[in-house]
Amino acid sequence: MTPLFCDEIGIVGISPQRALDKLARAGIEVFDVRKTGAASLNLRVKCKETEKIFAIFSGSCYTVTKKGPRRLRRLALWAGKRAGAAAGALLVLLCAAAGNAFVLRVEVEGSGARYDERVREILAEEGVKAFRLYDEESAENARERMLALPGIVFAELEKSGSVLTVTLEESEEILPPARETALVAPASGTVEELTVLRGTALVAEGDAVAAGQTLADGFFLTENGERRDTFAIARCSILSEYTQSVRAESDGEDAREDAIAAAHMNAGGELVESEATARADGDGFIFEVRLCVRIRASVNME
Repeated sequence: MTPLFCDEIGIVGISPQRALDKLARAGIEVFDVRKTGAASLNLRVKCKETEKIFAIFSGSCYTVTKKGPRRLRRLALWAGKRAGAAAGALLVLLCAAAGNAFVLRVEVEGSGARYDERVREILAEEGVKAFRLYDEESAENARERMLALPGIVFAELEKSGSVLTVTLEESEEILPPARETALVAPASGTVEELTVLRGTALVAEGDAVAAGQTLADGFFLTENGERRDTFAIARCSILSEYTQSVRAESDGEDAREDAIAAAHMNAGGELVESEATARADGDGFIFEVRLCVRIRASVNME
């Protein structure tokens, strides 16, 4: 959330976004960053940080200008001259703040707007949803996750009234990653869970599937029944049966656990159920191990 006492700063120079990295390394927090041109941007900082910023960029290739005080500082200057009007304005502001504490709409802007769906998923996962109170900590967690998206070099969340605007900028040097078109079964077994965010599910939970079988494909049907190709965004978990014979020197409990562990290492996944039966074989024993493991897979889910 933008602090009440802040200054607006203008930065002009080649690759002004690098100036943000320089401020971050100096431990200076910036707010309301907006590009005003190909080589310029405006931002807001706490008033106490203004002099430090001028010192950081002294002698650099960037031109830094102070636009002036913002928010409560400007209001305080105005209120000192008009006490009566200030009281009325404060009452209006308090009423507006109560009504604007919620998020009613999310807008995604910038060159990284192609991540619109993923941005909304991240916000929802962090608890930033429509008709909920806006939480700055949750929004910051979401912003950090957005910065981890492929190619994203800048992410900013700005709340104005009840509208939350997400600005994402991609590096021009990084091409969009190639996307797989379908989700296939990582192993044979039973579909325990299948979540399809984009594309079309071809199986249902509880269905038996073979390894390599397509679970969700990269297409959708329009209202007119026309097929449109796209890429799938989906995840699944498969309950898979695995059996293995493991030789041991004894048929004790320790040997049984070792046999299960050896089979689990080969099977992979998360162990759900296990069973091991020993039988004598020459001067040793053989454990017939049966496992049920959970194997997860996803496609295009960063």
